[in-house]
Amino acid sequence: MSRQHAVSIAIYKRHLRLYRYLNDAWIFSEQMLPGLKERAQTLRGSKSKAKKPYKTPKKDGWVTNKRRDFEIGDIYMAQATRGIFENNIVFAVSRVEAFVEECMTIAIKDQPKKLVILADKNGVPLDIVLEHEDRDDILDRYIAMRCEGLMFGKPTDYMKKVGEVLSIELDPDFVADYVEIKASRDIIVHNLGEINSVYEEKAGAKKRGNVGDELTIDRSYFKHVVVTAKLLSGAIQRDVEAKYG
Repeated sequence: MSRQHAVSIAIYKRHLRLYRYLNDAWIFSEQMLPGLKERAQTLRGSKSKAKKPYKTPKKDGWVTNKRRDFEIGDIYMAQATRGIFENNIVFAVSRVEAFVEECMTIAIKDQPKKLVILADKNGVPLDIVLEHEDRDDILDRYIAMRCEGLMFGKPTDYMKKVGEVLSIELDPDFVADYVEIKASRDIIVHNLGEINSVYEEKAGAKKRGNVGDELTIDRSYFKHVVVTAKLLSGAIQRDVEAKYG
């Protein structure tokens, strides 16, 4: 097996792993939704006025919180209508980011000169060199550090670097969709789902609302996330295979 073919195979394996994760996430949510909704309806329709005890954790053990049935029903409904999709989207974006970082690591290990694409003017920090004797360990740590740094910048810039490292041209529409998804993920995590100016700037023409609006997160949007992640992953794998053979 040629060195370049090994790169293609390695990225293909990562693509399959991501693809399976996305399918599993979709299957899980589809299996959970009917039960969540049914349980929500049952609890919301309860005639009981009693506050029932529920054990929740605290630093030194457990504490009892009391809730009426309809309150627990609201929790189930919140998960069925939004929560399950928010959680899956957050994890899906993390998995896509991990896939992209792995692809870049594989490509740079094959052609270390590509490291200059991610490098900064200060080069590899001395502490990384001192902490790791193995060349591959140094590369892994430095690439991870640079990728983490890129994540704090504009997602469009990050994806441009991905294309440069892999020597491929990513479809601008796939990238734009993914950038909006990542911006949505950030709003879920950092702003309780409420659109702000940072989201508008990141999402650009793909934005799904205006400042102050609650970002729509539902089954339809989660489907869009899964499909977009598959398309992006598939495009990377296909183009790398065409490039590396």
